[in-house]
Amino acid sequence: MKKLEKALVFVFFFFLYSPFLFAQDKGHAAPIRLTILHVNDVHGHILPYTDKSINEKLPVSGAAYLAKMIEEERALNPDGNLLLSAGDMFQGSPISNLFSGQPVIEIMNYLQFDGMALGNHEFDWGRETLDKLRSSARFPFLSSNIVDKQGNRLEGVKPYALLTRKNLKIAVIGLTTPETAYGTKPANVSDLTFLDPVKTLPGIIEEVRSQGANLVVVLSHLGLDEDKKLAQEVSGIDVIVGGHSHTAVIDPVQVRQTIIVQAGSYGLYLGVLNLAFDPSTQRIVDYTKVNELKTVYAGPENPFDEKAAGIVAAYNDQIKAEFQRVVGETTVDLVRRPYEESNIGNLIADAMREISKADMAFQNGGGIRADLPAGKITMEEVFTLLPFDNSMVLMDLTGSQVLLALKQNSSTDRKILQISGLGVQYNPTAPAEAERVMVSVEGKPIDPAKVYRVVTNDFVAAGGDRFTVFQEGANVVYDDTVRDGFLAYLKKHSPVAPKIENRIIFKK
Repeated sequence: MKKLEKALVFVFFFFLYSPFLFAQDKGHAAPIRLTILHVNDVHGHILPYTDKSINEKLPVSGAAYLAKMIEEERALNPDGNLLLSAGDMFQGSPISNLFSGQPVIEIMNYLQFDGMALGNHEFDWGRETLDKLRSSARFPFLSSNIVDKQGNRLEGVKPYALLTRKNLKIAVIGLTTPETAYGTKPANVSDLTFLDPVKTLPGIIEEVRSQGANLVVVLSHLGLDEDKKLAQEVSGIDVIVGGHSHTAVIDPVQVRQTIIVQAGSYGLYLGVLNLAFDPSTQRIVDYTKVNELKTVYAGPENPFDEKAAGIVAAYNDQIKAEFQRVVGETTVDLVRRPYEESNIGNLIADAMREISKADMAFQNGGGIRADLPAGKITMEEVFTLLPFDNSMVLMDLTGSQVLLALKQNSSTDRKILQISGLGVQYNPTAPAEAERVMVSVEGKPIDPAKVYRVVTNDFVAAGGDRFTVFQEGANVVYDDTVRDGFLAYLKKHSPVAPKIENRIIFKK
């Protein structure tokens, strides 16, 4: 009987307090699941290609394969996903360059991107083309730190977008690297100011929070190191989706309370960041810790999106025959080495010097965009290698001006100049300043007073990559494109076999 009484007492108190217990449980909502899908620095790569560092035989990338992967990831969280680009989407491949980025915009519209940060290379074709791309896009172009000389934002470019998913308001704020001032043709941005992101962002975050933003995502074209600095110095950023440095951040980085991701380049990866957001604390309580990047394979067994494939084919069919044409041959792999001498850099610089009949040649390392395997070289590969429509520019520089350019070369954090017709030795620990950068021409020290005929490209000639000394050149003459000069050189000299010749030596 006592056991029965105890049971009745338990049932009485259970029903007495159960409304309170259930109310407490109901009041503490479960975390909301969100998915941020992201790409960056695709540079027009909507066709598959082979990357030996990933797989020697199985192709990777390609818009049709990326589209299928996006479709599958969206299906896992259909009403809680965003698709974002951190910039530099258009310039860099033959199929995109020849149609001024329209194939990429068409694919992005089909995939229903939610926003894109402006990258530095979005300005490469000039503002008129940028405006056409923006007008064609069914998603916002974002940048909060670009203003004109009067302090006005670029027409049609928004500082941020406010999106709603699962009743959460998400602010996506765009940032563009201040390096754009010299990381594209300077004339294309000469009327613009690129504000310091660290100083600009706090006010924007305050503005979006005042409009009810629960989650702040910074869509950044700054580079990974700058993203880390931003997270360290600016409070209130939940996620940074980055670009510009082409970094494959396989496992997300956390700096203070900010999660940082970046998806490599050239459409090789799709970033998939899953988040659990607690609405009661307004905090991210869990997120993808490892393997955030998914490789986009484009082999015969890999699924693809037929409509995206059709968009690509419609453009590719117009250029396929010309771009499959063999234009030369190399007996060795042509490999970039961005911060030192490379055999492909030597080849391009040699071509520029021979075609222009200059004394010496300078090609910026950042303008060399691909490695080429040994074997036949196609027109498509040349356009992928040299995608920018840079003209060769001849000018007179004194030996002292050449020396100054090479001193700048040693101290810059950009990819170094590749050279022909001279040699340079860097010895940063030498006791005498004159011995830290030593330049030779035909085996003899460069003559500071002598005038040399120099060839470079119009990007460098305009002070690009901060090489402002080239703006001082005299007797300036514009010539054919670097690409045309390279093609003429290949036709004359194939098969080529360039080597590392110690043109550039860094002593430790």
